[in-house]
Amino acid sequence: MTRVLKYAAAVSALVCLIGGGSALRGVEIKSGFFPVSELRPGMKGVGRTIFEGDKVQEFQVEILGVLKNAIGPKRDTIIARLSGGPLEQTGVIAGMSGSPVYVDGKLLGAVALAFQFSKEPIAGITPIGEMLDVVPATNPAAQAKPVASSDFRILRAGDNPASARFLPIEGNHPPAWSLDSLSSSSGSPLAGLRLPLSFGGFSETAIATALPAFRQLGFEPMQGGALTGSPSNDNAGSLSTAATEPGTMVSVLLMTGDLNLNVDCTVTYRDADKLYACGHRFLLTGPVDFPFAESHVIVSVPSLASSFKVDAPGPEVGTIHQDRFGAIYGVVGEKTKLIPVHIQIDSTLNKQEDYNFSMVQESFLSPLLLNLGVLSALSSSERMVGPSTLELTGKLRLSTGEAVDLEDILSGDVNTAAMAAMDVAAPLSYVLGSDFPDVKVEGVDVHLVSKNEKRIATVEQVWSTKLDVRPGEHIEVTALLRTPSGESVIEKIPVDIPDSVTDKTLSLVVGSGASINSLQNRFSLQTTSPRDSRQLVRALNRMRRNNRVYALLMSPQRSFMLQGDEYPSPPPSLLQTVMADPAMSGNVIFSGTSVVGDFETKPSPYAIQGQKSIFLRVREAGS
Repeated sequence: MTRVLKYAAAVSALVCLIGGGSALRGVEIKSGFFPVSELRPGMKGVGRTIFEGDKVQEFQVEILGVLKNAIGPKRDTIIARLSGGPLEQTGVIAGMSGSPVYVDGKLLGAVALAFQFSKEPIAGITPIGEMLDVVPATNPAAQAKPVASSDFRILRAGDNPASARFLPIEGNHPPAWSLDSLSSSSGSPLAGLRLPLSFGGFSETAIATALPAFRQLGFEPMQGGALTGSPSNDNAGSLSTAATEPGTMVSVLLMTGDLNLNVDCTVTYRDADKLYACGHRFLLTGPVDFPFAESHVIVSVPSLASSFKVDAPGPEVGTIHQDRFGAIYGVVGEKTKLIPVHIQIDSTLNKQEDYNFSMVQESFLSPLLLNLGVLSALSSSERMVGPSTLELTGKLRLSTGEAVDLEDILSGDVNTAAMAAMDVAAPLSYVLGSDFPDVKVEGVDVHLVSKNEKRIATVEQVWSTKLDVRPGEHIEVTALLRTPSGESVIEKIPVDIPDSVTDKTLSLVVGSGASINSLQNRFSLQTTSPRDSRQLVRALNRMRRNNRVYALLMSPQRSFMLQGDEYPSPPPSLLQTVMADPAMSGNVIFSGTSVVGDFETKPSPYAIQGQKSIFLRVREAGS
């Protein structure tokens, strides 16, 4: 009996030694892949994943059949019943996405799909061939995605290029908030496993704001996952040399530092330093540069809605380069350059709070992440309900050496912090959404001064030093503003009447940035992208803000726009020249109203609202 026990112990030790401590228990993993064409119902296989800790465990797989073109053209799905480990209690677990499945010792594919509300652990498996196809034949540098031309306009008054303004289209949001076309719900009972999204350091207010968007994108948001092991943001530091093998968990790091946000799935296949994971898309953004880290599974949590893994990221190990329909693909050992963000808040508690984090550089995600970061920082110390004012300053530092200035006053009884967060994120969205390959964001600096009071001033009256004007004349316009407490605020606006004006009357509209933008949107038909990064930065720095009074001098004469520039009241000779050139005339758009002057006051300590108009009579010179 003693001899039998010793023999059994020796065999057990040998199996563990050969298996390197894995849980495959004698299953030989052969080289190569198992072809889908050879699958038959009833075939048995094994899968690998981590249910808890760092130990890769085995689960059993029974092939039920193959669905052709199940979730897309030429996208087959293998249907299988899973068993073993905790799966009988949990069903298919969010976080198992990418768990490799082997048949006859050869890699078949990755667990990636599940039936919603299924009472059994029935899964859809993405064939390995579809996962390997995510890598392009050549590996060109990721190209930035341009902003759609309907998202903004570059307009200018007169012939001075420096007068160009950035004019957001009314009712349109920056690309990061245009989620309608990215819904992850197809109405099919077979859906991709939701990717666990772990928040660390975020306020409940920010998480509640983000939940609908992230769920729509296919994530399962969770707060309070143990993120104390988040990797360092020091890009000069070395990467971890830890093994990242099939069946282990990885965390894609979206934010690190005082705020942490990571998305988790399982490694399917590794070929030297090349790694394939998830078995389905992440965001379907194509070429990306997202850092990923090894991950430690704390526990698998059974849930009637969707069972999930709670895990904590460890050291960074590489970079994800492709996010495609069938998988995500990355390279172990490559470092990712993130955007450093510094937020300083002068709190109403008479303290200065500083927050530092880094985030991925991606035109869709980065503005949303920055929005959440600013909102979290504010809601952790400042009031969210009640009179409040936020004075915003800061910069978006660009790789070109230029900077987009952040400056505004936000005030109200509710949602002031949300308005400030949007004010910071919107310019970043336009910068990252541009198609200029030389423009990268090197850093974001935000300074917010918080006050427990409402500073709003409404335009009540407007008058001019004179109503009869001559071409080339200078006048001064006065705007009387009224605060909610009844206090009067006077703003002076210098206005120059252009020399070229030939109209008998001009209209002068004086008001807030939002009201003037709304007015200009109604008669300026042309939409265009900036021609270069300098024009983009100049125009963004001249965005109309809440803390100034603006004046728009308009003529009833026709104007035209060419290549993004507005030419008000053009002389007949210029029109003849343009229209005689077929290459130019095809790009001309006419408008029935010309902006002949665009003026503004210096920054005010108030958030301005409302507008008023006056009419000026133009006299001939010498009359």
